[in-house]
Amino acid sequence: MYVKLEPFGYNIYGETIGSIWLSLVEAIIKNGVLTEDEGRRRFSLQNIRIKSATQSFPDALIEKYGHKKNIDEIIELTFTKDIMRDFDVVPSFSPGSKSYYARIKDWEMLDFVVARLAEIPESKKAIMSFVRQEDYQRILDRPKDDYLPCITTVQFRLIKMNGKKEYHMNTLFNARSIDAYQKAGGNFAAVSLLSKEVAKRLKEKLNTNVWVGPLDGFITDAHIYQETIEEAKEIVKSYKHYDQNIE
Repeated sequence: MYVKLEPFGYNIYGETIGSIWLSLVEAIIKNGVLTEDEGRRRFSLQNIRIKSATQSFPDALIEKYGHKKNIDEIIELTFTKDIMRDFDVVPSFSPGSKSYYARIKDWEMLDFVVARLAEIPESKKAIMSFVRQEDYQRILDRPKDDYLPCITTVQFRLIKMNGKKEYHMNTLFNARSIDAYQKAGGNFAAVSLLSKEVAKRLKEKLNTNVWVGPLDGFITDAHIYQETIEEAKEIVKSYKHYDQNIE
């Protein structure tokens, strides 16, 4: 894995979702700018492209270094819980908005992307879009107690394998903002599990193998709040020591 500074931002590449998560946390610790955002101090980077060569969960690094409670919460908010809640050490909004799960379910987005790719495998329209008009109004009505999904879109692309009837499925997400230490590991895990479910359903619809491919993403703002920066440093230090010992 490596982190590379480009004129327009950062590129972070790794073999697994756990490696890109830890690389993102480390990049912010080393290069993040201390800023203030809605009354809280945080270290942040802008315009980050991340790519994991694989996307599978459980992931050994996320399970070893991540907060299980936080990871489980994000997965539940994507697959089972209807109401969004903030488990940040300093919550920024009250419960009440629709969770990712409620948005996927109520707007039938999982059914849509599967049906679209089953009908037109090369389609570039198989996108889950999590922001709706009511979110804008809620923000205007409650500017100090608002919620807008951090992951704004997830797109699924089928790539035909050379000379075969089988497909690789690449997943691409856009994030307006991510709390890199407390939440990004869970976000990457949840998107990976969504990919697994889409691939499973497409395999049945297309009657051929659909292999889950890389996870690609663009993050406008990635940050670590000052309240958790020391804890994040200890996790990265522990990981770097572990990584050196296994080489």
